[in-house]
Amino acid sequence: MGSSSLVSVPFIGVAKKKWRVDDFLQFLQTARADATVEAYRRDVEGFINWSEENHHSGPLAIRHREGRSWVAKKSRDGYSPNTIARQLSALRRYFGWLVKEKVVPLNPMVNISAPKGGTKLPRVLQRREIDQLFDVACFGDGFFDDMTPTIALELRDRLTVELLYGSGLRVAELCGLDPASFDTDRVTMQVLGKGTKTRTVPVNVPSRHLLNLWIPEGSRVFDENCVRGQRDPKPLFVNRIGNRLTRSNVRRILLGLLKARGLNRDRSPHDLRHTFATHLLDGGADLRAVQELLGHEDLTTTQIYTHVSKEQLKEMHRKHHPRG
Repeated sequence: MGSSSLVSVPFIGVAKKKWRVDDFLQFLQTARADATVEAYRRDVEGFINWSEENHHSGPLAIRHREGRSWVAKKSRDGYSPNTIARQLSALRRYFGWLVKEKVVPLNPMVNISAPKGGTKLPRVLQRREIDQLFDVACFGDGFFDDMTPTIALELRDRLTVELLYGSGLRVAELCGLDPASFDTDRVTMQVLGKGTKTRTVPVNVPSRHLLNLWIPEGSRVFDENCVRGQRDPKPLFVNRIGNRLTRSNVRRILLGLLKARGLNRDRSPHDLRHTFATHLLDGGADLRAVQELLGHEDLTTTQIYTHVSKEQLKEMHRKHHPRG
């Protein structure tokens, strides 16, 4: 029998509905976060648009050869191996769903690999940079005693960066914090990670000290003097218009603090999370404990930081050993 006998949905109907992407996304919705579902939409619709531009009018027209051609085009366009691999994963899932729905007989994306690329290690700050970034001498004794609007703004920014490094938070996790996220003594906090999974994260001593200054006094002074709009009452941190901090707000805060400390400004908030993990492993922390703190589902994701530590050791040997 031909492959058409396996198709339960008429080809023309599939084409009209743009290969049933909405149905696929509805299938994903029960197990995936909204942001992940939207990423699947972009990847699948991008592939469908490419297919139609190349006169492949429906899913039955896609074979292994077309999949390899799509990968080659992505590579020529300058997409990184990691990006291509992620998009391939989405397409495998999509075509696997089409197979289950009996729209196509086989998954054409099986056994197609992304181009090989060198492993890009996470960027981390050196210990001297961390010491300089959080230099308490910059504040002096009693700096936060007189909670002026300027001091309240400085406190918010300092605490924001301290939590990123001190607890290894993702930027989205930091922005999602509320005062209610912390336990009574502010020793731990509940953060909402990827896939809407909640985990408990410890709060280090410097962060606890700044939190006690921020809640409620520093936050109150900031709200009354620095916020122009109606303040959202839920978030721990808000921006100048009273809304929950955004990624761009956090990046701007970090860049401002780096500039004030005379440090390299080519850093991102996520680099502080990388630094948190690397410094824990450098200090002898167990890899699985670091995995738990970071909220990684797969231990192999955490293992990248062991490679960072090894590279740093090699660099130290090269610089300081007489025959390095």
